[in-house]
Amino acid sequence: MHTITKPLLAGGALAAAATGLMWRQVRGQRQAEEQTDPGNVFLRQYGPWALVTGAARAEGLGYSFACHLAGRGFNLALVDIAGEELAARAHELRAKYLVKVRPIALDLGRDDFLEELLPQTADIAVGMLVCNHMWTPKDTPTIMEMDLATHMAMLNINARAYTALIHAYGQPMVERAQGGIVVVTSGAGLQTAPYTGAYSANKAFQRALGEALWYELQGSGVDVLVAAPGLMDTQGAALAGYPQWMIMDPDPVAAQALDTLGRGGPVLIPGLVNKAFMFTQTRLLPRRMAVESVGRFMANGLLKPRMGSV
Repeated sequence: MHTITKPLLAGGALAAAATGLMWRQVRGQRQAEEQTDPGNVFLRQYGPWALVTGAARAEGLGYSFACHLAGRGFNLALVDIAGEELAARAHELRAKYLVKVRPIALDLGRDDFLEELLPQTADIAVGMLVCNHMWTPKDTPTIMEMDLATHMAMLNINARAYTALIHAYGQPMVERAQGGIVVVTSGAGLQTAPYTGAYSANKAFQRALGEALWYELQGSGVDVLVAAPGLMDTQGAALAGYPQWMIMDPDPVAAQALDTLGRGGPVLIPGLVNKAFMFTQTRLLPRRMAVESVGRFMANGLLKPRMGSV
């Protein structure tokens, strides 16, 4: 086991450095192009409005998506439960990109959230949907340690809400024969992650839903992409136990996802390190060995006692 994974981890730092260098070289050019070409093909294909969920935190992936979309000329409907933070992000986006931004403070875990959301977007043409929100307990209990009510809340937010949003906003896209849907899952949705098992299961649902949708909508004019990033610099000290060279900035993740929509799929794994890591876990290792390997990786990263240890 260790003879397989240690060379990969050792070479990962070099791959991470190369990824960062390439991203810095192209970022300036891409940002300039986005801000000076508001009538680009991407906007005509997927605009004029994009709805992005989970966009309230300045360090989050949802806000990175919002920035890149605004840079391409999109007006934005942003949905998040954190109303004050969301209003601040909306103000920043309006000031920087001169686009319309509609912040919608809403709990996507509610059974009836669509009844409140749909009227607030009824007057705009949402041509891009980015399902990015998620929720998991910060103390990362195991499956059996987590109470059933928390399991159900996670399913409502991470599974049911994704389905409801995709159905509600995807149907008009199909009718217009034009649109784009980005389903943000995680590397944990591609490979089971012990110690965050409920989260991993939720993300696997999102991945399966998005992959099937990608196939079923081929030829419809609606493009679908499943983005499966690995560890990202969105949680501060919570990721201090993990190898730091494996942690990506959310900005290139959002950029790669938007660049890939309509050109690839069904699944995008951003970053060379993540691609190598997931290839090893899902293609090279036997299933049992992969689960055990990730279990040890998660135990180290989350500072958990390994199963079977005292």
